[in-house]
Amino acid sequence: MQHSLLCRALLLVALVLLIGCAGRPVDAPLPKLAALPELATRMQRLTFLQQDRRHELIGALRHDERSLRLALLSPQGQRLLTLVQDDQGARFLAGASFDPPFTAEWLANRLAWSLWPSSALAQAFAGTDWALVEDGEGRTIRYRNEDIAHVTGSAECRVIDDIVGNYRLTIAPLDDPTERTKALCPAD
Repeated sequence: MQHSLLCRALLLVALVLLIGCAGRPVDAPLPKLAALPELATRMQRLTFLQQDRRHELIGALRHDERSLRLALLSPQGQRLLTLVQDDQGARFLAGASFDPPFTAEWLANRLAWSLWPSSALAQAFAGTDWALVEDGEGRTIRYRNEDIAHVTGSAECRVIDDIVGNYRLTIAPLDDPTERTKALCPAD
């Protein structure tokens, strides 16, 4: 009797876990690298806000037709990790200073949502459960008709509100902490 009850309980737990995983978004398809215009190395200030926690990092981003690279640095300049996206997919290079709480694909998705042209995202999402919805305020990324993230701002300053992750990421120029940047970026 106890063995049967234990088996049923374990089966129920496994079923709940499977249902929970099935409802979570998988990584979104990434657009082709060639769809993004080549970028010279750009240094950017990345500000993560989650509830009452604020973290600032420096990002060095470079792209050509073969690969995209993003090095994340501490404010003191220590390299924390490097993301590479190329024809082999998205991955972190060996030698990271810490284990991030996110995957390389997750980070590559957020970059794609904020950098690539709408047409490239729409093409990558075609025939999948993912969708791009645009309006006068920005982009909304959806999975199975559920809002996943909102991307607003301009080429100089992007704001990604990740609804699922419950955080905000602001990407602003590193070399311009002046009133111009404050005017481009909403207050954190």
